[in-house]
Amino acid sequence: MDPAREFSVTRHLDAAPDRVWRAFTDADALAAWWGPHGFAAAARLDVREGGAFEIVMRGADGVAYPIEGSYLSVEAPRLLVMEMSLENHPANWRDYLAELFTRAGGAPEELAQVRVVTRVTLTPEAGGTRLDIAQVYESEALRDAFAGMGNAEGWTQSLDKLQRALA
Repeated sequence: MDPAREFSVTRHLDAAPDRVWRAFTDADALAAWWGPHGFAAAARLDVREGGAFEIVMRGADGVAYPIEGSYLSVEAPRLLVMEMSLENHPANWRDYLAELFTRAGGAPEELAQVRVVTRVTLTPEAGGTRLDIAQVYESEALRDAFAGMGNAEGWTQSLDKLQRALA
């Protein structure tokens, strides 16, 4: 992976890897924590290499933010690699992303598709599991645009919710 196009976050979770794995691979368990504060989620998951998934985050205002994609690699209970498409997010979200992307040096025509490869790695460690999430973007400009939209804060809030769900 190219570090210049990558965003990553690491968290220690107070749960065994099999419980954390279930939180990422069971639709109801994932829906219980996915998304930043103020968002609810629903999910359909076919967790197998080549399988599809759909996660719909819904804000307090009722606006839906669908994420669709497929699993590129599934190695239970330690590795998930997913390609995520955000092409069906609301128009105002896409407009804001395009504005930030252009400010970061990206060309608007490069935003025809908004896809992110996300790698989730679970490693047993004392008292629980080390969770590493790495997202790889098509370009540095796209990574920077997502950073400007609050990607780090969103993951921090989601993982706080995950820790509570696992408690």
